[in-house]
Amino acid sequence: MSDGPRILLNAEAFGFGPAAASALLAEELAACGAELGYIGGGHTLDLQHRPPYTAVHDITDLSEPARLERLRGLAGEYDALLTSMDFALGLTARQAGFRVAVYDALAWFWPWVWPVVRDESVLYLAQDFFGVRERVAGERELAGRAVVVPPLVEPGAGWAGGGRQVVVNLGGLCNPFWDAGEVQAYARFVVEGVRGGVPAEYSVAVVTSEGIARELGDSVSGVTVGTYRRAEVLDLLRDAPYTFMTPGLGNIYDAAAVGVPAVLLPATNTTQARQAEAVAANGYCDGHIDWADLGQTVDFGNGAPDMEGVLTSALSELDGDSDGRFAHRVKESLTAMGTGRAAGLLTRFGAGGARAAAAAVVEWARAGDA
Repeated sequence: MSDGPRILLNAEAFGFGPAAASALLAEELAACGAELGYIGGGHTLDLQHRPPYTAVHDITDLSEPARLERLRGLAGEYDALLTSMDFALGLTARQAGFRVAVYDALAWFWPWVWPVVRDESVLYLAQDFFGVRERVAGERELAGRAVVVPPLVEPGAGWAGGGRQVVVNLGGLCNPFWDAGEVQAYARFVVEGVRGGVPAEYSVAVVTSEGIARELGDSVSGVTVGTYRRAEVLDLLRDAPYTFMTPGLGNIYDAAAVGVPAVLLPATNTTQARQAEAVAANGYCDGHIDWADLGQTVDFGNGAPDMEGVLTSALSELDGDSDGRFAHRVKESLTAMGTGRAAGLLTRFGAGGARAAAAAVVEWARAGDA
């Protein structure tokens, strides 16, 4: 049996960013000799596998009191809990007696410090992006327990681009604040538009959650839909002539790691919209299709998570791209597309963040046992 720390991982069910981060962190923690479990729910479970986990605890339908009791029952089996951005569950884990570490991909965005992060016992891991180092340095209460880590990517074999399969990376797409019917409408709108806009001789592969994959199925001719491990996604990107993707930071950094030409799709939330603006403004974007390009005004507000009705009007007016506006914009983006500009993000912010984060967590966990 390993003498490494016993770590229980968790991820917020908001897109695939947190879930993918947990899966990457688990691989690196296992390489450091840690014994691992996972606790979480919803589509985050799509990306968690055994190994590296020895146990996966599904809490999809549990109430908050029931989650607290489940965590109390597990507290004696693990040395710490590492959550990828489920700040509420992290706080519950503290109440259950866990030492807690928090990985945060959006440290650049939050206008506040989350309550669990304010806890002086908590290790805070912030993924680097525009403004992150300045933000962390400016928060005195994080002094001595915040670690800024590079993006959770490892540059591997570069973009080959010889394939004839275009990748549409939607990420997990789902979140607890967005109506499932509207999520599906967005996915179908985007997939049909890309299929209609790319050359007919190219096939289209859609990467998304299991739920969206089931909904889309084989309903769009010339399109395959699936849920893939991250290594498989990177392989698809390496061979693709180019990719269209929602502007989640995980998707952006994956494109950077491969160097594949990437066109950003219309945002589905505030952070995606601002990330797309940031990478475009700083010269790291090959192409961007925004709601405004489709004649729509979408106001994501001040970043509140509630998505109810935010995209309803735009999707209704576009009516499944009945007039071909989105497909036309896809064709336009191909004529002006860059050649893998996102790769410059890794020159600016580095790489190997999963390994760095895992090393920091193991050192912190072992120090707690001393």
